[in-house]
Amino acid sequence: MVRAAALIIQENKVALIKRRGSQRGALYYVFPGGGVEEGESPAEAAVREVYEELGVRIVVQQLVARGADQGSTQFYFTAAILGGTFGTGRGLEMVGPLLPEAGTYTPVWMPIADLPRLPVYPPEVAALVVRGATDGWPGGPADMDRRHAGHQGPLTQGTHTERTSS
Repeated sequence: MVRAAALIIQENKVALIKRRGSQRGALYYVFPGGGVEEGESPAEAAVREVYEELGVRIVVQQLVARGADQGSTQFYFTAAILGGTFGTGRGLEMVGPLLPEAGTYTPVWMPIADLPRLPVYPPEVAALVVRGATDGWPGGPADMDRRHAGHQGPLTQGTHTERTSS
C-alpha cells in the first residue's frame, strides 16, 4: 500500500486529524491523507484525501519525507490551502456510516509548539514539522523507516540521523 499525506501549516498551527480509537478510547493525531488509488500519484492522492477529510482544496508544494511504515510506503508533502472550508470534509471516514469500533475522526488546527508532547503519528514527521517551522524545510525529502510495528526509527536527511523521543 502507498499512502500520501499533507503538512498544512497556517499561523503556527498544523492541520491534523484527531482520532479517538475504539480500543479503550485511545486519543492520537495523524496528518490528513490516505491511500493512493490506481492511476494516481502520491501528490494527487494527498490533494484528494485532504479534500475528503478536511473540505479544503490544496496545492502540494514540496515532498519533505518518505519511507516505509509497517508494510506501506509513505509520502509527506507540504501544502497550502487554496480554498474551501476547514472541517467540512465529506469522506466516508468523516461522515459515513462507520461502525463504533472505527473510532472518531475530527479535523483540528494544532499549535506546532504542542506537537512534541502529543501522540502525533508518525512522531518523526511531527518532529520534522517542528524543525521545519523553526529552521526551514530540508532541501530534499527526509527518509523515514518504520518497517516494524512500534519502531520509532530514525528520520534521516543525508548522512545526519536524529532520533525523536515519544
